[in-house]
Amino acid sequence: RRLLTKASEAGNPDSLFLQGYCFYHGEDGYEVDVKAALNNFLAAAENFEHVEAMVSAGAILHQGVVSPQGLVIIERDQRRAFELYQQAGELGSIEGWRNVVACYAMGEGVKKDI
Repeated sequence: RRLLTKASEAGNPDSLFLQGYCFYHGEDGYEVDVKAALNNFLAAAENFEHVEAMVSAGAILHQGVVSPQGLVIIERDQRRAFELYQQAGELGSIEGWRNVVACYAMGEGVKKDI
């Protein structure tokens, strides 16, 4: 955990993504923290064009996150999710393109177009 944190703080894109994954799932000594996970995914996506981070950040934003008590932790932002999916697709991510197609089919983040 210490080395991953150090590498993330240094701005290593794969480490940012992996740490975000650990925050999201509460693995490898990290407590579940979806805000920290999203921040890590967005840092890797926006600063380093990390396509897996784009898809992961998009997935969080697409659905939003609500606590078991009904408190909104992360606001749903389907438009931003679509943009992240599209950027990932344009950089070669098949998962990104799948999500773009799903957004068009469901009209989530974009006008429905099937």
